[in-house]
Amino acid sequence: MRLARWALANEYGLEIPFRSPEYQSMETSGNQIILSFANVNGGWRPFDTNELKGFTIAGEDQKFVNATATLMKDGRIAVSAETISDPKSVRYGWANNPKVNLYDRSDLPLTPFRTDDWPGVTINKH
Repeated sequence: MRLARWALANEYGLEIPFRSPEYQSMETSGNQIILSFANVNGGWRPFDTNELKGFTIAGEDQKFVNATATLMKDGRIAVSAETISDPKSVRYGWANNPKVNLYDRSDLPLTPFRTDDWPGVTINKH
């Protein structure tokens, strides 16, 4: 469906949403990270449950834990976890088989992302 939308918008000139929401920026506010996004068409729609799934958060130690994510009235998302008092990074859908459920109102899924550039667990492994 996403590829069809892309073709209809870009090759045939139809004015329809075709880009999935994408991470844009973050800011830290106390014990939470506030995320901003581009290409959110008509607001957010969690699928199957109102609980936002697939978010993790880490502090300076780079150890990610499951996070609580909350939709803010202005369309941003606040992410936190009880065990992280000074958060440094958030990831969404960043797993081998992630359970995610966040879409925009055009039924386009939020693109998996990370806010950090920390090395992965397999980098430089031989």
